[in-house]
Amino acid sequence: MQDFTRPSGRLRALPVTARAVYTVFLVFTLLGMALTLWLTHDMVGLDLDGARQYYGGEVAPIEEPALEGGPALVIPEDGEQLAAFEPMPRRKLLEVTHFHLFSMPVYLLILSHMYMLSRARKRSKTVWITVGSLGTLLHIAAPWLVAAGCATAVSFYAISGFLMLVSYTWMSVVPLSEMWRR
Repeated sequence: MQDFTRPSGRLRALPVTARAVYTVFLVFTLLGMALTLWLTHDMVGLDLDGARQYYGGEVAPIEEPALEGGPALVIPEDGEQLAAFEPMPRRKLLEVTHFHLFSMPVYLLILSHMYMLSRARKRSKTVWITVGSLGTLLHIAAPWLVAAGCATAVSFYAISGFLMLVSYTWMSVVPLSEMWRR
């Protein structure tokens, strides 16, 4: 903790072993951000078009089969619709939220400490850590808002993802560059 009370800009002065450990963490952070984009694309699409279906479930109209014959199909009565996505069960939302409440703030804490060791100005540090904190809070709340049918929930999801992507990446790249720049 003494490092955080000293003047900033000490990353380059850290022993090579400490810089190596921090580098591994920050590289994994950047890989995690890339994987998060991939996972988001796979789950709900980068445009977040599928967020309502994924979290809240949505009913899709029945499509008529293109081919005649084949096995007998059970088709709902006229006017009924089949669910394309079932709403995410409350238990799964609780489990996801539980995991995120314990892991994301710790990750934010570590990134914030790394960034606080940098030469960035105090105001810049305050802004980026606040942006990361707000993004983390919104990201934890967004699935609940979508599942509850909140009209602007998908925008919270998009905003939170953007805030975290930008702030977490910035708080990773700045210390990396300072540690290894000559």
